[in-house]
Amino acid sequence: MRISRKRKIIGGLLCCAVGLSALLAHLRAEPAPLAVNFQDDFSSGKLDRWQLPFPEDWVVKEEGPLHYLHMLRSRDPLVPRRPQQFALLKGVTVGSFTLQTRVRREGSSMMIVFNYVDTLHFYYTHLSKDPGAKVDVHNGIFLVDGAPRRRIAGLEAAPVLPDTNWHTIRVERDVDTGSIKVFVDQETQPRFSVVDKTFKCGRVGLGSFDETGDFTDVKLSSHDAGCQP
Repeated sequence: MRISRKRKIIGGLLCCAVGLSALLAHLRAEPAPLAVNFQDDFSSGKLDRWQLPFPEDWVVKEEGPLHYLHMLRSRDPLVPRRPQQFALLKGVTVGSFTLQTRVRREGSSMMIVFNYVDTLHFYYTHLSKDPGAKVDVHNGIFLVDGAPRRRIAGLEAAPVLPDTNWHTIRVERDVDTGSIKVFVDQETQPRFSVVDKTFKCGRVGLGSFDETGDFTDVKLSSHDAGCQP
């Protein structure tokens, strides 16, 4: 009886040890999500928080008290056709998030990149003076997934940047539901929206497909940071 009882105790302890080991391995493999609240109004004059594809193409400019990130020139798209001229926030990956910034176009369009994995895998929202119904590759949400970018939302939406004034853009991403929403200025309804779960984690960036313009008052908040793309 005593031997049987000891065996049961030893067996129970071994089960607990195996369970604890599995739990620890799981925790090591999937770090707990982190919170991030990032802001940059470029008043420091520095761009050390941003990874720039061509550093010589980017400067901080001033208009009175206003500081902003300015693109000096565009760069040719990559092949398969996709944008490459955007500044990526360094050292921060997010799944679900809210990204808000003020945008001003110099040409006809700008863009915001998100859930960026690498140069062939990311989303971007194209912000244009032209509706998608007029220019199919403008004004909407696009997916780059190892092939030329393709539209996934916004074909019939009104232009996001109808003039060269500053406009506030807010991108809301929920990776659990797949929801992507893009809001313009004080609108309560999204200008673009779609459900897509292709990419659930990545970096965020600011730029343009093949034109130039400005960004300021960047705010990124997430309780789902530190994920692995």
